[in-house]
Amino acid sequence: MVVKDLMSTGIRAVRPEDPGETAAEIMRAEDVGIVPVCDAQNHLLGILTDRDLIVRRGLSRPVSETMTCDVRTVSSRMDIHDAALLFSKYGIRRLPVVDGDKLVGMLSLKDLARKKIFTAEIGHIVYHVSNYEQKVH
Repeated sequence: MVVKDLMSTGIRAVRPEDPGETAAEIMRAEDVGIVPVCDAQNHLLGILTDRDLIVRRGLSRPVSETMTCDVRTVSSRMDIHDAALLFSKYGIRRLPVVDGDKLVGMLSLKDLARKKIFTAEIGHIVYHVSNYEQKVH
């Protein structure tokens, strides 16, 4: 099974010049905590999380001032088990899916949890994601 089989598609993105409020509106409407930042050709430039908006006080500032640029990504053709290991390794809950440098979807822990074959792995991943900060310090 590959990432494409489980990823979410139809992901709404913001542009770097958009205000953080636009990202917050998308998060609210889509019930998500992350919005990709893309250019007009849908090239992934970064991500913006709900936490970025609050901690960095980015609601009234352009997305480019508060977004994270160094983003872990996966290819839609990557084996799903290899992608799942990245959640644990980097302590993250969501991975933008790119083909080349264009955004094609998003893979989340929730996507993995929907498949019963990942039940044991999800517990392991959630443990490592929850304790990630302890590993870094």
